[in-house]
Amino acid sequence: MAEKWLGGPVFRARAVAVCSVVLLPLTAVQASAADPVEAGVLVPGHAAADVGLSGARVVVSDPSTHAVYETSNNGTSWTASGGTSSGKALQVEGAALLTFDGSTAKVGGLTFPAADDVVLGKGGVLVSHRAASATTAEVYDVASKAKLADVEPPFALSGNTVWKVTSPGHLDGKNLTTGDVKTVLVASACSVGPGAVNGRWAVLSGCNQVVDVNGPQPPRNLTVAADSQLGNGFAVQTSGSNLLVTDLNDPALGQHSYGPIRGTGPSFRVDGSGLAKLVYADGSNNARVATLSWLTADPQQHPDTVAPVLTYASAGDRVRDNTSLSFDWAYQDPQDPNSPASGVLSYDVRIQQRPNRTSPYGAWNEVAGWQGLKTTAASLTAPIGTDTCWQVRARDYAGNLSAWSTSYCSEVDGTAPSLVTWRIGDRVQLSGTATVRWTYKDDTDIASYDVVYKTATGAAFGKWMYPANWQNTRITSITWAPRLGWDECFMVRARDYLGNLSAWSAPICSVAPEDDRALTSAGTVTRTTSTLAFQGTTTILRANGAYLTKATESGLRIALVALHGPGQGKVDIYHANIKIGTVSLAATTTSRVVTYLPTTAFRTGALKIISTTTAPASIDAVAFLRAP
Repeated sequence: MAEKWLGGPVFRARAVAVCSVVLLPLTAVQASAADPVEAGVLVPGHAAADVGLSGARVVVSDPSTHAVYETSNNGTSWTASGGTSSGKALQVEGAALLTFDGSTAKVGGLTFPAADDVVLGKGGVLVSHRAASATTAEVYDVASKAKLADVEPPFALSGNTVWKVTSPGHLDGKNLTTGDVKTVLVASACSVGPGAVNGRWAVLSGCNQVVDVNGPQPPRNLTVAADSQLGNGFAVQTSGSNLLVTDLNDPALGQHSYGPIRGTGPSFRVDGSGLAKLVYADGSNNARVATLSWLTADPQQHPDTVAPVLTYASAGDRVRDNTSLSFDWAYQDPQDPNSPASGVLSYDVRIQQRPNRTSPYGAWNEVAGWQGLKTTAASLTAPIGTDTCWQVRARDYAGNLSAWSTSYCSEVDGTAPSLVTWRIGDRVQLSGTATVRWTYKDDTDIASYDVVYKTATGAAFGKWMYPANWQNTRITSITWAPRLGWDECFMVRARDYLGNLSAWSAPICSVAPEDDRALTSAGTVTRTTSTLAFQGTTTILRANGAYLTKATESGLRIALVALHGPGQGKVDIYHANIKIGTVSLAATTTSRVVTYLPTTAFRTGALKIISTTTAPASIDAVAFLRAP
C-alpha cells in the first residue's frame, strides 16, 4: 500500500518571488576557457574506481578488486571495510555506507538484491528499496532496520523525512518519526526524485526550480544535467572534463569549476555529512576532496514568532441528547515569508460548567490531563442538565502560545418536553368518531409519550387508567368511537431520550350526548326524525308543560342539543329539582345547536326539560359534563 500522507501537524511554506538566473546544462557561456579551474586536495595512497565522502571519511572501491577501503586522515592510513562494491556506485551518507557486494546491496545490516533500485537518503537515516516490478518502494530506518513506509516513486529522502509532490503544486515532506507533514507550495509542473532534497534546498524537475523547504528564501530557476548531485547548499554536475558547482545560497547562483576529473564511470560525490565539500576521482584514479569555502553562508532564518491559528473547532450540537460530550479542533502554524513556521507542538484545553440554565458558569478548569495534549480532541461525561463550555489554545515548537479560543458550548439536555398542542375537538361530540391529538417540543427530541384516561357515565369519573400500549408510545393521537352518555377524559406526558419527563397535561374531555330517545316524555309530545338531528331523531314538546326527563344523572354542567329555528319555543332545564336555566330555541334559520348551560356544583339527581310556551320545542339530545 502506498504511504498515505495524513496525520500530524501540517504547516505550509509558499514559494513566492522567482530568481531570474538560470543554470543550464553545460554551455560554452558557462564553461568558457577563461573560467579558473581549481583542483581538489589529493587523498593519496589508494586508487579509486568510485568515491564517497562524509566529513573526514573518504571511501573508495579498488579499480581492480572492487574491495572497499576508507580513510579519515587524508590517506595517511587506509582501512578495508570488509566488502566489495561493483556494478553500481557506492553511497556514503552520514555514518551509513551502501555497497553493492556481488548480488547483494548492503547498508547497516540491511540487505537487498543488488539489481533492485536501492538509494541511501541524505544524511544516512533512511534507505529505500524498490524491486523492478514493484509500484512502491519500501523505506527503512537504517539504524533500527525497521520498515517505516511504502511510498510510490518519485520521492526523495532527507534525514527522517520523505519528500514527495502529492498533488500539483504541493511538495510535502513527512517526518516518519513524528508524523508531521510540511507542505511547500511550488510550481504545478514540479516533481522531486532521489537525492533531490538536501538541507534547506530541493532541486525540482519538470519545473526547473530550486526551492527553500525551510524558508524564507525565494525559489531559484535552475536547470541541471542528469548527473547533477545536490549537496548541502550547492549543486554539482560535470562540465566537459571538469565539475561545475553552483552556489544555491547565492540568489545570483555563483559558480566555480573543479577538475580535471576522470572521464569514465562514477567520478564524484557530494559530502554525505552536510559539509560544503565534494570528492572526485581525477584522471589518474586518485581521490581528491574540494572544500567549497567560497559558498555563500546558509541564509539565516528568522525565528518563528507567530503563534498557531485556530482553523476549526466544534463541541457538536448546542444541546445534546446524551451525556457524552466531545470537543475537537484544528490549528495551523502560519508561514511568514520572513519567519518559517516551526509547526504545532501541543494544545491546552479548559472548561467551565454550570449545572443548569439558571445558574452562573463556574470558574475555568484547566484539567491536568488536557494540558500539553498531542491529540486534537477531548471528551467527558456530564450530568443531565450540565452546560459545558470548552476553550483551546496551541503552542508551536518555537514556544509561541496562542490566546485561548472563544468558547464552544454543549449542554446535556436537562429540560423536559413542553406541550405545544393538545386538542380533542368539541366538548360534546356529535360525530361517529372522536380523536385526541398532541404535540410536544424538546431541546433535543421526543423519545415517547404516556397517555391515561378515565370515564364517567351517569355518575362521577372513575380512576385514571394506564393502558399498557399507551405507555412509552410514539403515537401522537388516539381515535375511538364515542359511547352515548359517556364522558371521557385524557392526560398525556412526554419524555426525551435523556429521560427528562414532563408533567401530565391538563385533562381534556369529550362526551357523547344521550339521544332524545333515552329520555322519558310526558304531556303533548311527538317523536319524529330529522336529517339535522343527532342519531337522526328528535322529540317535539308541543304544549306548555310538556317535558322530557331522566332519573339519576350526575354532573356539573349540562349541554342541550336542540333544533333551533323559526317558530320554536322555550324550555327550562332542571337538575336535582334545581332550575339550571332557560333556553330559547327561536332562530331565523333552522340548525342544530349545542347550548352549554351554566356550570354549577356537582350534583346527582333527575333531569327535566320542560316546555314553557305553546310553541313547539324540538329536543335532540342532552349531555352531562363531569369535568369542565
